[in-house]
Amino acid sequence: MSRLSETMLALLVINSVASVLFLTGMVDVSAAPGFYVVFPLAAVFYGMFLICRALDGEVAGFDAEQRAYHNPAASSNPPESAESLHSRGHHAHAHA
Repeated sequence: MSRLSETMLALLVINSVASVLFLTGMVDVSAAPGFYVVFPLAAVFYGMFLICRALDGEVAGFDAEQRAYHNPAASSNPPESAESLHSRGHHAHAHA
């Protein structure tokens, strides 16, 4: 789970607990109706958490694809030996 997914999950849990506390009357917020914003925020964070979880696999696959593209495996591009360089017309200069 990515850091963003964990953050969305934490915010979801906090807002859900606050919503339950407000709905059951354990915390009286009738004097400050602005606290009721946690109800829709819990739904928003739930949706964002689901989106983040759905995209985590796609992002991991894309990152792996990009790493493979930018850092090809050593077996696919073996280093050239001195003999193969000479056979293609490259000449080594010998100093006496």
